[in-house]
Amino acid sequence: MRIKPEALNSQLSNKLESLYCVFGAEPLLIQQSLDEILAAARRAGFDEKATFDIDGNFDWGLITAEIANTSLFSPKRIIQCKLKTGKIGVKGSKALSELASHLPLDILLIITTDKLDLAQQKSKWFKTLEQHGGVIQHWEVSSDHLAGWISNHMASTGLTANKEVAQSIAFCTQGNLLASMQEIQKLKMAYPDGNINTQEFLAQAQEQSKYSVYGLIDAALLGDDAQVSKIYRTLIGDSAMPILLSSSLYRELKSIIDMSIEMHQNTDINAILKQYRVWNKRKPLITNILKRHPYQRLQKILLLLGRIDRSIKGADNLNVVDELHTLLLNLAGKNQWAQ
Repeated sequence: MRIKPEALNSQLSNKLESLYCVFGAEPLLIQQSLDEILAAARRAGFDEKATFDIDGNFDWGLITAEIANTSLFSPKRIIQCKLKTGKIGVKGSKALSELASHLPLDILLIITTDKLDLAQQKSKWFKTLEQHGGVIQHWEVSSDHLAGWISNHMASTGLTANKEVAQSIAFCTQGNLLASMQEIQKLKMAYPDGNINTQEFLAQAQEQSKYSVYGLIDAALLGDDAQVSKIYRTLIGDSAMPILLSSSLYRELKSIIDMSIEMHQNTDINAILKQYRVWNKRKPLITNILKRHPYQRLQKILLLLGRIDRSIKGADNLNVVDELHTLLLNLAGKNQWAQ
């Protein structure tokens, strides 16, 4: 059966199914559902857990052997299967279907994986999981729902609902749910009674955002090459920065290029900004970049970003630190090749 994520806790309090499958595009949301299931399992006496990372070459006999191996310490055990992909092959499909159909009463089977396409959700093994247990699907949190998602999680931690603070966190984290949760945790530590000093928080957030990856991207979009270089120098010591910057830049550029294409068919830039749900705070930035850079130039910058990303992964040989700086300066309109 299908279980909505928000209904999982209620379902678990009524009955613990023999198996659960949790999947989707957001690892943080998957982990939250997994934590709820594991907590309910512990309450039901499932004290031991064996975890298997599964790909197309996995030996499913290992799980069969684990189930057959009676525990000396706990009669109830959890078998967690982390599928690296929904494409588990014919043998994998048969083995998982057989496993789900004949689970012993003292075994709780938990399957987790990333996003599954429609074909994978119609496969025999997936249908078997639906038939014999609970399936929880997590969708991506879209930008227009992010502030609401943050507000709900603020409330769940005991923080007073605050629309301005939620919108500020959404703006600064740009859809990164883990970063959003970290900001909420920081708020809880700063305001243990739950009452947030809104003006104090917004002032601090504005100052901090200037020297973050997102502040760096905003400076480039605004065309402030001096600020780009200043922020870049402050961030360069963080080894994780190129990865975060590359992924954040890709999302930003892809969206801007799509809007640039729209501009050839629709001259009303406000209508385009509304269509792409650009936050009011970012409208001047996006308008500025769309007016300064034609589609061809943005596409060229995106191609360079692709090479940089491959270099980060070891598939190309660019100097990542230097090239990212060059790319940002080109985005700001500084270098000649982007003109």
